Amino acid sequence: MANLKIGRMVMRSLFKKPATLMYPVIPREYKERTRGHIAVDMNECILCGICMKKCPTDAITVSRDARTWSIQRMRCIQCSCCVDVCPKKCLVNENAYTIPDVIKIADTFEKPDEPSAAGETSLKCDDTCVFCGICVKKCPAEAITVDRSAKKWEVDNEKCTRCSLCVESCPKKSLSIE
Repeated sequence: MANLKIGRMVMRSLFKKPATLMYPVIPREYKERTRGHIAVDMNECILCGICMKKCPTDAITVSRDARTWSIQRMRCIQCSCCVDVCPKKCLVNENAYTIPDVIKIADTFEKPDEPSAAGETSLKCDDTCVFCGICVKKCPAEAITVDRSAKKWEVDNEKCTRCSLCVESCPKKSLSIE
């Protein structure tokens, strides 16, 4: 009796579709909103480091001196914090996963050299500034200082990443990048 049940189950299994995916042969199709891995557009990246500061697992490393952006794939939890805070929107959460491996993967991307412009860009503040200090709070590089009593505003152009977060947050629209 038991042999008959097993025989019927074997015969049914031979003629119906497999219960599992044929993964290596047929690649998996991911849903549109699947969070897979972080991708970066290095042509748009300004290496400001905001993504590195906001990453809860410290998976991202940004080096302005070496002009590199690096991510440790096995540390990343696909939370999209870096994607949400990127001022230039050069990070995206693609819906394909990192290929599993026994070695922890760290992808490093280099910023391509840009042709040097005639003059460097700098942050400027006009006469409408009320020295409120909102720009200081928004600056991720701590490049801006405001002295309200002396009515003095300064920017350290070496530290400034030109992310334009201060420009967007200024209530009087006094700031501009030139």
